[in-house]
Amino acid sequence: MYKKIGKRMIGFSLSVIGLIVCAIPMAIIALLIRMDSKGPIIFKQKRLGKHQKIFTVYKFRTMCDHAYEKGGVATRSDDPRITRVGAILRRTSLDELPQMINILKGDMAIIGPRPILPIEFKKYRLNKRYAHRYDVLPGMFCTVDILNRAAEREVQFEMDADYVDHMSLALDIRVFFGIISTVVSGKNVYREEVGINSKKGNRR
Repeated sequence: MYKKIGKRMIGFSLSVIGLIVCAIPMAIIALLIRMDSKGPIIFKQKRLGKHQKIFTVYKFRTMCDHAYEKGGVATRSDDPRITRVGAILRRTSLDELPQMINILKGDMAIIGPRPILPIEFKKYRLNKRYAHRYDVLPGMFCTVDILNRAAEREVQFEMDADYVDHMSLALDIRVFFGIISTVVSGKNVYREEVGINSKKGNRR
């Protein structure tokens, strides 16, 4: 029941509440983006959704205009294409807030495999285990975000497939609150930080 109806109902309801509660903060973020750099406030990009159908994802813009065409996905904190406001939004995951609109439209869920670019899955398209991640709606956050938001694709895809196998209300609640802790700590947003934070943890 949760997989077929409950998950969608909860996601829709929380997104409506979230958009109302976050209306003023989102307006402030939009103003800061406008003041900080040229370009659109909302970043739109084609991503792979459920059953590998392409949809348009919405995020607050964190890089300079046409940044992807200039160098692809940003994987380092010192990427010069990341704006000053964008650096803060990425660290706090506030750039994801517009995806609540995707949830209302039925393109995404709150918890689910993170949507990626079609080209990023091209070489894995024949891997049935990894393709399993597309049996559910993509999400704003997923299990991989708790441990390592900058994980390599193979690690991410395996964790996504495992999430689909065990998807439940209890798991989604654990992931949701786990994400809050991860976001507050601001760790492992970029790939070069993973090893650093791991070493710090080993010294404690």
